[in-house]
Amino acid sequence: MATTSSRQCLGISITDKSINMVLLNARSLNQFRLEKYVVVPLPKNIFGNGNIEDHEELVAYLQQAKQNLQSSCRNITVAISQKQASVQFLDRDPDTEYTEEEQIMAELGQYDSLDDVSYDYQSVDTDDHGSENLLLVNSKRDDVNTLLDVYTEAGIVPTQMDIDLLAIMNSAITWINIRQPELTNKCVAVFNINYSETQAIIMRHGKLLYKQEISLGYDHLMQSLRRNYQLTEEEAWDMLYNPSKPENYTESVAIPFQQQFIQEIQRVLQFYFTSASQENEIEEILIFGYGTNATNGFTDSINQQTRIPAQQINPILLAQPSDRIEKAKLQQDSSLLTVAFGLAIRGL
Repeated sequence: MATTSSRQCLGISITDKSINMVLLNARSLNQFRLEKYVVVPLPKNIFGNGNIEDHEELVAYLQQAKQNLQSSCRNITVAISQKQASVQFLDRDPDTEYTEEEQIMAELGQYDSLDDVSYDYQSVDTDDHGSENLLLVNSKRDDVNTLLDVYTEAGIVPTQMDIDLLAIMNSAITWINIRQPELTNKCVAVFNINYSETQAIIMRHGKLLYKQEISLGYDHLMQSLRRNYQLTEEEAWDMLYNPSKPENYTESVAIPFQQQFIQEIQRVLQFYFTSASQENEIEEILIFGYGTNATNGFTDSINQQTRIPAQQINPILLAQPSDRIEKAKLQQDSSLLTVAFGLAIRGL
């Protein structure tokens, strides 16, 4: 739930493909204004296997993104990848003899020394019987320091760091609170499509029940565009985000990708149902990062094949854009901004 402790927050997400910045202003609870945003594409050589390969180059691109944004906001939330972090939801019985801190320390016992780990925890909710639900996140201190060094050298001082997975959940919770509050206590499946993969999250009332990474993302669409229309990668990327597409795009590119994606959705649901208690029936599927409406009957197909209602959403579009933002361009870029939006929400 967003609060208004600070008027503005800048969310910064770095992926293998781009640096994404979102500057939000909280007008009131759950009412946001999108002041500015930037998307700066990154060349291929900067990351390898999720790790920073070219430190100096990344610093230079971050400086460019900061320059493009032209903001003096000092309340900044940045993301660390879930690949470099651990997210746990712990149940805490009110009658337990351990203190909260002792329980957290026991969970962190996997590390040789607490000097090697950065961690944070908070209470998510308490049920009717007084049992508390704690969220614990931790990461190797070296990974956190490497990332912070990049930001510091670029002249950016983060106020807080969050995990991209939790930023996606933040975006989903915010969307549900504003647009569909009847889903607040329901179990929902969220699929956030990125460049090389998709994060699958099953959650209920802000609690993560199941997560999985699917190795299917925009690059599959890009390769299909390149094969079908003999394009360079840059041309394919432009075509992907261009509202006007070739005549046979739907049959040749979109539908095969959607069918493959639906198979992955079914696989995730199958894994979830065999690994989780049956009491959490999934009530809604939310697709983030693919189109801005029911593209070519995609959600209808998901509904037919899973028997679960589905929607395509880009949460950033909840925010009222400032007059300086070109609406058509925002619509085009919106699928890239889910994580940065969720980070900015966290800092408000």
